[in-house]
Amino acid sequence: EICEADMVIVPAGIIEDQGKTIKDRPYTELLTNKANGIKIPPAPSNGHAEAPTIEGTWVRNMQSGPSIYVGNTSEQKHRDEQAYYGYAYAENIKKLRTKNFDPDERGVPLEYFSWDRVIVDECHECLVSTKRQDQVSRSTEFKVQARRGAREFLGVGCTDASARPLVARTAFWGLTGTPLLETEARVTELANLMGGTYLTGSAHHWRKEERESGRDIFLNQQEEGSKSREYRCAIHNSCHDYVGAACQRNRGEQLAVQLERKQIVVNMTESDGAKFLKSIKVVNLESYSIRPDQLGEKAGDVLTVTASSTARREALFEIIDSIQKDEPHTKIIIFANAVYGGHESALSGLKSSGRKFCHVDDSHSVLEQNEIISWFRHTDATEEDRARPRILLLSFNQAAGHNLQEACHHVIMYDPMYSGSDAVADASVEEQALGRVMRQGQREDVTCYRILVRGPNGEKCLDDCIIERNLDEDVLRAATSNFD
Repeated sequence: EICEADMVIVPAGIIEDQGKTIKDRPYTELLTNKANGIKIPPAPSNGHAEAPTIEGTWVRNMQSGPSIYVGNTSEQKHRDEQAYYGYAYAENIKKLRTKNFDPDERGVPLEYFSWDRVIVDECHECLVSTKRQDQVSRSTEFKVQARRGAREFLGVGCTDASARPLVARTAFWGLTGTPLLETEARVTELANLMGGTYLTGSAHHWRKEERESGRDIFLNQQEEGSKSREYRCAIHNSCHDYVGAACQRNRGEQLAVQLERKQIVVNMTESDGAKFLKSIKVVNLESYSIRPDQLGEKAGDVLTVTASSTARREALFEIIDSIQKDEPHTKIIIFANAVYGGHESALSGLKSSGRKFCHVDDSHSVLEQNEIISWFRHTDATEEDRARPRILLLSFNQAAGHNLQEACHHVIMYDPMYSGSDAVADASVEEQALGRVMRQGQREDVTCYRILVRGPNGEKCLDDCIIERNLDEDVLRAATSNFD
């Protein structure tokens, strides 16, 4: 059947699909049986960012070499598990390809065939990602394992294209609307997947980067530079010279609609201002005009105060009322940061206001979530459609994968995205959220509202600093992989 088919569709993480128990992997068991090979264990759920092979040279004068792991014994155990997983899978594929199967043989694994073309939808999911990105899923651990399996299945860590699990005679194509160059590790893997290259960059642990790429990587070890926005943008820019030549980016026609960004500036109440000053006093600060990096590990406590401020809620209601006054039937998308309480603040505020709105959370089944999102994906066709809520609240974590451009052209960012020192990653999350509406198929001009909270007397505060950072021109270019 496979040989006669025009197209074969499989999940990228097929080798990690679970069976009856959490340790059962029906596909790899089938592969092992057909190849008469060694048992393939489930993918390790830790350290999924590391690829299974090391092909390279130890760069001397580094903190730790291949055989020297000072205080790193448990990490070495994880690396060994990763390496054996990749080894067992690769050995079974080698044995499988020495076999001869009858034309009517059933259950021949996909790795046995040579494909004309391989197309990977949402290809960014198979590249290395952060723990924060993995926490989006309800079943986080299995999502990590599924991605690890997908990376193995596509041969991300294998520099020899002929030895990869999936062999394509013509080419591989990857489809995605998500920025692929938001981290150096993704640049490295993408370049390797498209043919291999030598990259120069900066990283906190050289061996981790070497495993991810499967190539020699010569690191400058400029720790201060690696935390600099200018240095990060320069790295992305130089890496993009290679990736841009190898990766054809189909941008489609230029959008004919305009994007207007509006900032709604409001002042904290005196009581919220007092909470703010109290929260920063523990780090010996007394001014509203502070930066998140001055707060260290206490940043979360302070950001929670600003995210849940009364002024922010009132500003949200005023924006909604002003939109609905001019367009009573329009649909509005609200994005909020779930990390520091912004999403919870918006959710409780909308509930207490009595406004009709929708949101999705872990209490909804996948079917229910899809149904709710579908209400905002299409224009109203029936009276039942028109009777549904006009407002959809999502966290930034829920921004990926939705096409809302047909029915929506108003976006409200309740609070800015902030996860730490990585401005490029935070900006890419915000742009991805905006991209749910500002995309091909949009026929109306799009308006993006941002709520900016300042001190009780208009003092510049954390929101000013974070929003200015996230909208910086160089940061946005890096976040959207737009280096033209």
